[in-house]
Amino acid sequence: MNSIHYLNKLEVAERLGTTKRGVEEMMRRRKIPFLKLGHRTVRFDWTAVEKAVARLEYKAVGQEARTK
Repeated sequence: MNSIHYLNKLEVAERLGTTKRGVEEMMRRRKIPFLKLGHRTVRFDWTAVEKAVARLEYKAVGQEARTK
């Protein structure tokens, strides 16, 4: 069975190289997807966050998209 491991705000912040407050700002602006599980409990699917962040990337004129 495929199991998804959900991350909290601090774990997402560490992976993105930002702060917990930065993650909260991205949530507020609806830039990254999240699951609201309770009044204060939110979790993130890292794969979905990576895809959302990739869509935010601006490419320089004349540059090709980065591939992994």
